[in-house]
Amino acid sequence: MCVARYQQVADSIRGQIADGTLSAGDRLPTEPELVDEYAVSRLTVRHALDVLQAEGLVEKFHGRGTFVRRPPQRVAYVSACSDGLPQPQAENVEIETYVRPGSVLAEAPLTALMQVERGTELAEYLYFSRRDKRPYSLARIHVPLDLAELLDTPTARLPWGAEIPHGLQAAGVRLAHITERVTTRPPTQDEADHLNLPAGATVLEVERTSVDDRGRVVEGAQLVAPQDRIEVVFSKALPGSEGGDLR
Repeated sequence: MCVARYQQVADSIRGQIADGTLSAGDRLPTEPELVDEYAVSRLTVRHALDVLQAEGLVEKFHGRGTFVRRPPQRVAYVSACSDGLPQPQAENVEIETYVRPGSVLAEAPLTALMQVERGTELAEYLYFSRRDKRPYSLARIHVPLDLAELLDTPTARLPWGAEIPHGLQAAGVRLAHITERVTTRPPTQDEADHLNLPAGATVLEVERTSVDDRGRVVEGAQLVAPQDRIEVVFSKALPGSEGGDLR
């Protein structure tokens, strides 16, 4: 059986990763260097690297090269359906999070999420998280402008923007309920660019809406991460139990 040349190149690099010749974080030779090493065309090298990237073994960074991918560690998002407001949990995972406040004019599907008319101006908080300088997750939190004025400047302490509903509650907004919808889907182009995702990647999305005691949507969040970097945890003590929970 004849093995395609790109498969031979991919098999060789895959073997070097498996036997430790190439370690997590190592930079692969450049495409021209691989062309010379394997005596193949540049198109063949790119095809081989695309295969390895789709397998999650390597990752490409524009202007920097291709690197052996570090094994991902999952961060647990503790659902609002658990007792209390949503909280992130991470064991031995150092996450850096940055927040960029701004505003947007609502368009679909944001109009449906926030239950506002098209063109309504909303405060927007973009949370971008990294681990080992690599993109990890993306969250967009939206709040009505009049309520955003009640919030302190976000600190990005919580990577999923959970400080926003906490802040609203601390400012006197009486939250009646929080609804979350968890789905998997292909990323948008903007998400793929932010998270450096290969073609064919899948993301996990948590869509969160916080509603006050008057029925107004006071916070809408769209939390996105590659599905191998996040898990959603539902845990609630049952009546009469002694601190036990079900997961």
